[in-house]
Amino acid sequence: MPAEAESIGFLLARIHNNMDRQANNNLKSSGMTFSQMRILYYLLKHGEAPPSQKDIEDFLQVSHPTVVGLIKRLEAKGLVHSGFDSADRRVKSVYLTAEGWGFISAVREHNAQMEQRITAGMDAQEVECLRLLLRRVLENILNDNGGQYAQNEKNT
Repeated sequence: MPAEAESIGFLLARIHNNMDRQANNNLKSSGMTFSQMRILYYLLKHGEAPPSQKDIEDFLQVSHPTVVGLIKRLEAKGLVHSGFDSADRRVKSVYLTAEGWGFISAVREHNAQMEQRITAGMDAQEVECLRLLLRRVLENILNDNGGQYAQNEKNT
C-alpha cells in the first residue's frame, strides 16, 4: 500500500502498539508494566494532592478491580502507599513513596531517550508542529466522545 494511502488511525495504532511493547520490554527488568508506570506518572503530576483510586480508574479508563490490583502490586514494590482520606473515609487516596519518586527519576531519563528516538531527523520547528498536530488529533478524538475523556485528560 502506498504511504499516502495508509490510514492515519492505522499508523497511530502501529506507533502506539510498538511504543507500548518497547516500554513493557524496557520495564520488564524492573518488574514493572506500562500500566503501573502510567499510575506513577499520574501520581507525579498530582504532586502533593494525591488522587483517589477513582481518579486513577477514570484516568486509565479501567475497572475498579484492575486499579486495585495495579496499586497492590505497586505497594508490594514499595513505590506507592494508599490510605483512606481523613475528611472522607469513603475515598482511598494513593501516594508516591520516596522509593517511587526515585524510580520515576530514573525512568525519566529513558523517556527523554525515547523522545529523541521519536523525533530523530526532525528540527525544532518540525517537532513543535508534530506536537501541535498530535494535540489537535487528541482533541478531535476527545471531543467526539462527548467530552467524557476530555475532562480526564485535563486532570492529568
